[in-house]
Amino acid sequence: MLTKIPTYLFLLASLILGMLLGGFFSDSLKGVATSVNVAISAIIYFVPILIFVALSPAISSLADSGRANSLAGSVILWYLFTSFLAGLLGLSLSTLLFGLPLSASLGNPTGTMMTLLAPGESLSASRPLIAILLAVCFGLLGTKWTFLRLFLEKVQSKVFYFGSKIQLIIVPFVLFLGISVGVRFGAQLGLTNYLLMTVYTFLLCLTWTTFYVFILLKLAKPHDVKEVARDYLLPTAVFAAGTCSSLLTLPVNLANVKKQGVSAKIADFVLPVGSVINLDASALAYVAYAPFVLSYLFGIQIDLATLLMAWPAIVLFTIAAPGLPAGMGTALWSATLFASVLNLPENVASEFVATWIAMSSGLPDMMRTATNCTSDGFASMIMEKFHGDSD
Repeated sequence: MLTKIPTYLFLLASLILGMLLGGFFSDSLKGVATSVNVAISAIIYFVPILIFVALSPAISSLADSGRANSLAGSVILWYLFTSFLAGLLGLSLSTLLFGLPLSASLGNPTGTMMTLLAPGESLSASRPLIAILLAVCFGLLGTKWTFLRLFLEKVQSKVFYFGSKIQLIIVPFVLFLGISVGVRFGAQLGLTNYLLMTVYTFLLCLTWTTFYVFILLKLAKPHDVKEVARDYLLPTAVFAAGTCSSLLTLPVNLANVKKQGVSAKIADFVLPVGSVINLDASALAYVAYAPFVLSYLFGIQIDLATLLMAWPAIVLFTIAAPGLPAGMGTALWSATLFASVLNLPENVASEFVATWIAMSSGLPDMMRTATNCTSDGFASMIMEKFHGDSD
């Protein structure tokens, strides 16, 4: 009977239960919260390695497929364009909402960025960025040297195989994350903050979907916007939110988009590629989450220069992120990036990362997944317009 209950319901229930337990029994469960922070601190040290392992083969694959043919090149470029655009939208909205200063580094807009790769104590802040730069370099080299690409892909498959086993412990892990949030904020404030994060995510996803439906779909006439919203957007989004998985939603997404007149030739390429590398809503959300979690929840100042630096890095994360449950991959990487860049003390960094992961799980993850999946469908409609009649 329990096996018929969707995993996301277990995750959501575990998260809320953890917040309640941590809030009402904070004294008794402080040890659990401390243990979670210690575990997160240990994981943070491995994040740059994971970034390199995940990103380098993805760069090779993107470079190769982008040159394969006209459709493949158009799709890859489109997904890169929309992901960067979504991240820029998240940056712009959060800057306006939270009134971020241009730079907190002595009034110098380049001050924050220049310290990231500086030697000495700030080296720790540069590790995620150095991992990204190395991954891009090795990924591009992999397009020239087949043996290097095959080696990188083999290492990636091994790491992701072990990473997939996280599903065996994801429910208790989310429970413990909820407890750590409850201990920090209390039950009532913890749930209130989670509700605010959910509403915030909904507004972000709604903004991106509105952008796609009412502006970008104009490129794909003669689609009727109301018909697309009723017959494609709604049923696909509901199913995607229920599964919290772009891959599990793929068969339904393919069927629904073909009903909108997208040919099998287009849909069968655009949607599978998108389900793996196109996470527009995640790119948007994880940029926009930073001021919310840092400024609102932790009272830590973040400036526009830091957010600008993180924007392309997070977009690359969303392209290469492994398919871990509850958005764990991108959530962990993004939170670690900001904790490193801002040089947060180790105890604060672990608590910050744990809170970030907990707050972005459950309902926010359902909304991001629904938006990611429907964005793939919208992209296929646009590709049909420009490539549907080609051989």
